[in-house]
Amino acid sequence: MHRKWNWRLLGGWTALLWLAVTVAGYYVIHKPVSPALALALVRQIWQIMAAAILISIGGGLGCRLLPLTSFNPLSALSLQMALGIGLLSLGVLGSGYLGGYYSWVGLAAAAGLGILFRREIVVWWGKWGAFVTLWRSSSRFGKGLGFLCIGIAASALLIALAPPLKFDALVYHLALPRHYLAAHRFLYIPQIMYWGMPQTAEMIYTWAMAVGGLSAAPVLGWMVGLVALTGLLGLISQELGPDPAWVGVSALLAGFTLADGLSWGYNDWWTILFGLGCFVALSRWKDTDEDNHLALAGILAGIAVGTKYTAGLILLSGIVVIVLHRKAKPRRALRSLLWFSLPALFIFSPWLVKNILATGNPVYPLLVPSGAMTTMRLDLYQGGAPWGNWLDVFLLPVRATYYGLEGAPGYSASIGPLLLGLGFAAALGWRKREQQERSKILLAAQIGLTGILTWMIAGRFSSYLLQSRLYLSLFPMLAFLAAAGYAGLRRTVLSGVRLGVVSGFLIFLVLGLNFAQVWLHQVELGSMNAVSGLRCAEDYLADNLGWHQPAMDSINKLPSGSRVLMLWEPRSLYCLPNCDPDEILDRWLRARYESKISAPATAREILDSWKTSGFSHLLYFKLGADFEQENNQRYIAEDWQELDDLLTQLEPLESFGETYTLYRISP
Repeated sequence: MHRKWNWRLLGGWTALLWLAVTVAGYYVIHKPVSPALALALVRQIWQIMAAAILISIGGGLGCRLLPLTSFNPLSALSLQMALGIGLLSLGVLGSGYLGGYYSWVGLAAAAGLGILFRREIVVWWGKWGAFVTLWRSSSRFGKGLGFLCIGIAASALLIALAPPLKFDALVYHLALPRHYLAAHRFLYIPQIMYWGMPQTAEMIYTWAMAVGGLSAAPVLGWMVGLVALTGLLGLISQELGPDPAWVGVSALLAGFTLADGLSWGYNDWWTILFGLGCFVALSRWKDTDEDNHLALAGILAGIAVGTKYTAGLILLSGIVVIVLHRKAKPRRALRSLLWFSLPALFIFSPWLVKNILATGNPVYPLLVPSGAMTTMRLDLYQGGAPWGNWLDVFLLPVRATYYGLEGAPGYSASIGPLLLGLGFAAALGWRKREQQERSKILLAAQIGLTGILTWMIAGRFSSYLLQSRLYLSLFPMLAFLAAAGYAGLRRTVLSGVRLGVVSGFLIFLVLGLNFAQVWLHQVELGSMNAVSGLRCAEDYLADNLGWHQPAMDSINKLPSGSRVLMLWEPRSLYCLPNCDPDEILDRWLRARYESKISAPATAREILDSWKTSGFSHLLYFKLGADFEQENNQRYIAEDWQELDDLLTQLEPLESFGETYTLYRISP
């Protein structure tokens, strides 16, 4: 018996197939997305995935070592990732000494570790579900702040996905990883003195760049900041409630420097993450009196110092907390100090060892002449006169808030008004607060005040040490105090006026204005066009870096084997490995005065020295020279006359506006 055709079924499938073929055929000709846009989209997705994979491995490793089942899930995931990523950085350092900086090694390591920690990674990601619970328990005010925080983070992500622009990223944060990847190993970079600084962030950036390309590093830095903010949100919500938690996060993101800094590819948000982790561990130690929590706090403090020397402030603050907590029991205080400080020293020690191996100075490039840091260079780097006056001691929090502007002299960072404005209200309604709440506020205040006092003193020794960015490891505690200040205001009613409502309006206003500033900054840069492929990377860089990018392109087009010496230009990321930067703008002074005892070197002697060193070209940054001539009193008139004499002896190859000139030194 023959089976009858189901003409209705056949007709339906035929019609559906015809529709699919028609749609596909239409878009083969009428492409909705250009090939450039499609390629850019694929590239951005891969960079995000590469960064997320490394963050997940860090979280998985931390979850393996620290289950933390009794912690708030959001603060636990940040603490676990902080520990995991810090230990991974030491692994990357070790791999570099073995010559393992290849893309295939980075991919294989990511795949292998991802498989090894697959169960822990799933558990770690599962903790993020607690964010949904927190969101649902937030009021409309809290959710409003949350939307603004998400908007700020999204704006920063667009900038992070575009080619890097920020000064220190072009000088060393991303330039060092590019050096390592070019050499396929970790090595001493004498022309970049910042090589001597601890490099926890730069190690993971090297891994990210090996796997996902250049922008994967700033994207990973953005994710580190996101984890830090999430951990802070979880900690404060557990102690003070969801709305104060959003206020604490908002207090950090209300400053343009911190909000925009999510995208820079610096190590600032890394120090915030490790500072937060140390605070969480110290808090749990005070609650339980268990030494393992104290050891964990020490490890995280050591990782913080291994990220930036000045993050050692969190180590000092931890010592103060222990002494105050154990002041009635000296023997136990000593024991607790050892539990805290020895793990910190152990985890930080590899960065001291790598400096000793390369230069003999464990804290290179500081304190004593060593490596490429001569006596003259050390004096130039560390000898900056203090900025401001003694009001910057007694009124530092106020001055840092009002006079701190991103990129300006002095504090050099805009930290927003909420940390100062709300922090002083943390003691409001003290007697009505629960004991647990008071304990956390006191701990945050002890760490914060220790850090601020140290900041006050250090800022009078050097203008560099006054910069707010050097002390960001303290800021999670200051944000906690700001959240506690809002919680106190919310409970207070004066003459029928609910202070929580008024303060809430001001907080929302401040965060909204900063969101607008960060978003408009992204629009001004043109980051969205660069990310979407509507504007090529070269044009994006030229729009934002001026003649710097055409000059870098010209260097990259020089014949193979060319070596370009740069005068008064410290940014080398986009011309590596063909260029040698003038990282602290001291090359001409050193050329004039370091090689001669009886008299300064002449133009001819300097030129001969450069030729002997193998340099084939000179990139002269005229604007940098003009700035130094006007502002640096170390130069004398003869220095500039000799410079003019030297330039007349060189063959100019190309000029870039009135900014740069590329010269040939030798054939």
